[in-house]
Amino acid sequence: MDYIDSCVIIAAYFPNDPNHEIAEKYFEELKLGKRKGIISIFGICEIAGFISRNSSPEDSLKFIKELIKLPNFYIWYALDFKEFMNSCTSLAISRGLSGADSIHAISSLSILEVKRFITLDSHFRKIGDLIEVVKPDGNMLL
Repeated sequence: MDYIDSCVIIAAYFPNDPNHEIAEKYFEELKLGKRKGIISIFGICEIAGFISRNSSPEDSLKFIKELIKLPNFYIWYALDFKEFMNSCTSLAISRGLSGADSIHAISSLSILEVKRFITLDSHFRKIGDLIEVVKPDGNMLL
């Protein structure tokens, strides 16, 4: 299973995004059930807010409702929020990641079924020794 960074889904949503084509292809495979993906609830919030700000609240709500209904797409929630956030803080300090990136990274590392981290964000190279970090087309992040 892949952990999907919110930037991939956002790029797939917006046709003018420079990474739209690569993200849209991945997202279509997810929608068709050719891939299994998961994201944290934090990622869902990021997607919802970004679409709301850059399109409309109505478009955002409609898209999120469709997104969470996909059959091979799952949303992950931390069971122990305090422990989770302590892990995020430790990773932010040790790897120099932003708070948001740390939340995605720890989320992906907390899910046993996750084998790859799918992103367009080069900052995640910093966790490449902990999990396979690749772009939506499967190529390594440079």
